Amino acid sequence: MNDDFQDFIKDSSKSPSKEISNSVLAKIQKELDPSPWSVFTKLLTIQAFIGVITMLFCPQFTLSLTNNHKAYHYFHYNFGEQICMLICGSIFIGTGAVFASFILKSPEVSKIRDSKFLYFFSLCSIALLVFMLSGAELYLKLTSFWLIGAYISGLILFELGSFIRIQLSVK
Repeated sequence: MNDDFQDFIKDSSKSPSKEISNSVLAKIQKELDPSPWSVFTKLLTIQAFIGVITMLFCPQFTLSLTNNHKAYHYFHYNFGEQICMLICGSIFIGTGAVFASFILKSPEVSKIRDSKFLYFFSLCSIALLVFMLSGAELYLKLTSFWLIGAYISGLILFELGSFIRIQLSVK
């Protein structure tokens, strides 16, 4: 190993070609400052995966594995349909936001935090569009409550997940 180090010292006067240097710098730049589109694509992919999982437990859209309407009816009848929609939106987008804050790389999380309002508004809008295209009946009043719950919980839970991630990495 000492011989390898000595060879390295002897060859250190040589510098890599300009092409190699530029290639390495471009790769480092891409890692440290990812494109907003690639970050959004990853966020959307995580949300789609987590969203399908949450829909497996939600009695709406007849995708539920349990077909258990008790929790849905409990919230609906005890708190009203507006609160129920706030909770549904919060669970749907919020769980994806928490997972994304832990799954994505640190520069990607930073990129989202810089423009979180745009990222989560776009994410919520795409989710509503997918619901519409899949045949869901959306009513403006109830949809607005879903959107508010989804948007606010996405912002808050992503920040909370990011904060926990930072705290865990410091120790």
